[in-house]
Amino acid sequence: LALALSGVMAVSMLAGCSNNSGNGGQEGEQPPVDDTTIASVLNDEQADNDVKVNFTYSSSLETALQKTLSVVGNDADADDVDDYLANVLDVDDVIIKNFYGYPGQTSGTLNTVGEQTAVVVIRDESGKTEDGVAKEMYTKLANGGLDKLTAEWLDTNANKQVKWSFSYTGEVAAVSTVEDNQNYTYVAVVVTCNTTKALAD
Repeated sequence: LALALSGVMAVSMLAGCSNNSGNGGQEGEQPPVDDTTIASVLNDEQADNDVKVNFTYSSSLETALQKTLSVVGNDADADDVDDYLANVLDVDDVIIKNFYGYPGQTSGTLNTVGEQTAVVVIRDESGKTEDGVAKEMYTKLANGGLDKLTAEWLDTNANKQVKWSFSYTGEVAAVSTVEDNQNYTYVAVVVTCNTTKALAD
């Protein structure tokens, strides 16, 4: 009898664990996303670009994105998420085409060095794979100017020729949410342009 009872208890405990594991489908759930896929796709899509931004997955950006969604809502528009996320990150959000390393922004009057940051967010509700949302994000980045960035520019208008150099870093994170039985995937990218200058050789 003791063996029989212990067997029943074991089955009951297993059933309880099965019923309690996971909260799939509940409102606001933010299940993990495949981090390696998204960064890899963004890097692979730049194969033909003259200047490539190395994207890495950022757990701190993911945390900031989760915090943002907890405030603006799990089904918020991408633009609203973008605006609030920039505040959470405490960055002055500019568009990539306003980077000094974007053609047309460099000129003889350029006199600013330092960092510029662009925050870009997309929202998918069609159930794309990580690969799919990453490619959608890259399309938005490319349309925004990522595929035309330059590495340096020679200022020939100065009394002494000055070489401006531009280096770039990229971070990406993704969070999935559920609201009113609708699944959403948010992908956030932070691209940083660091501008330096030196007398040309």
